[in-house]
Amino acid sequence: MPSAPGPLSTRATPAGYRWFLTGWGATAFGSGLVLPLIVAYLRETLRVSTSGVSLYFALFALSGLVVNPFAAWIGRVRGPGPTAVAATVFQAAGATWLTTADAMAATVPAACLSGAGTGIYYAVQTPLLTKTFGDAALSRVLSGQHRVSALMMTAGALLGGQAVQWLGTDGYTLCLAANAASYLAYGVVLVHFGRTRAELRGTASGTAGAEAAPARGRRFAALRDPVFLRLLVLQSVFVIFGLGQFESVVPAVMRDAHFSVVAISVVIACNTAGIIAFQGLALRVVERVGYTGALCVAVLSWMVALAFQTGALLVPAPRGQLLLGVLYGLVFAVGQCLIAPSVQPLVTRTAPPGAVESYAAATSLAHGLGMFVAPLLLFPVVESGGTGTYLCVQLLGYGLALYVLWSFQTRTATPREDVVQPTDKTNASQ
Repeated sequence: MPSAPGPLSTRATPAGYRWFLTGWGATAFGSGLVLPLIVAYLRETLRVSTSGVSLYFALFALSGLVVNPFAAWIGRVRGPGPTAVAATVFQAAGATWLTTADAMAATVPAACLSGAGTGIYYAVQTPLLTKTFGDAALSRVLSGQHRVSALMMTAGALLGGQAVQWLGTDGYTLCLAANAASYLAYGVVLVHFGRTRAELRGTASGTAGAEAAPARGRRFAALRDPVFLRLLVLQSVFVIFGLGQFESVVPAVMRDAHFSVVAISVVIACNTAGIIAFQGLALRVVERVGYTGALCVAVLSWMVALAFQTGALLVPAPRGQLLLGVLYGLVFAVGQCLIAPSVQPLVTRTAPPGAVESYAAATSLAHGLGMFVAPLLLFPVVESGGTGTYLCVQLLGYGLALYVLWSFQTRTATPREDVVQPTDKTNASQ
């Protein structure tokens, strides 16, 4: 398959775009508060073992996998908007439960609730965005969403680290509670966002009925599509050896290398700050070299980042560790910026008409599977094999990503046609 072209969209701002990003920014801020703290909280406050931490993240991911088929079905029947609102309620319940946990057993329901909410949301996110903004604007919306995530998570990560530094255990509790509130805030925004776009939703529901019949006939077509299966494997590799590690494995590896909680917060904050700085340029690169070309560059940038990560984990001097850790976070951000606006548009273009929901749900399933496998695979590697083995496994993972990407490019597929409306008509309808 030839390299997929870049986004077919204008630079005009879609109607409702800023309002959507405002709500997304609220929940991103809450996630940023707890991102650099969750591993340290489980290990040092609740005294959970490394295997227990691995179990927590595995249950989180497994819950998302279990609810995925139901979420996709509910999204088709009730619409992706109401389903996404329900997801935020599950996420808030899980975060609230974790604030009351005092032992490993109490973290299990928290992991399951939070994971189920996350699994539900990501099963319907792509249909939500495509039906709201259109295929032509999808790359731009995803790019903007990624940048807002970086901005708010940077602020959250810095504040979270300082909260623990000054308040100790109470700082963990405060950040977890704020994270729960941020999910509810996003849910409120989604409700208001849906009401103000009632006309568009009515149009979309009429279209959905026409597409539902062929979609039912293709319920498992995505898992029989050899081209799309390669895309699923590629996304899983991206999550296992990259995107999923910042929430679990990377903080633990840095902690074992004697990084302080504040230093870990700085590295993560620099990573998200890099996304803010690079995302606009990355979108232009995607437009120039195409989706698959951008993904190839992303993997190569992660290999460069791996070199900095190696230095950060092996250099004994704290200042040298922090400097190399910051460089690792910044270079890794380049790959993240290229992946964000590329994978999901490939999904919508690979899916045949009437099957976008099932294909999007399959990608959510692959993402959840990657999140499930990452801690189960890499925590034992770190614990038994040490830093050197972990870094070798990472390098093998990036090599696998390049191979799967090459295999995906050489296959032949008939991409779904994008419907590109003139900007003035699109905004008028919204």
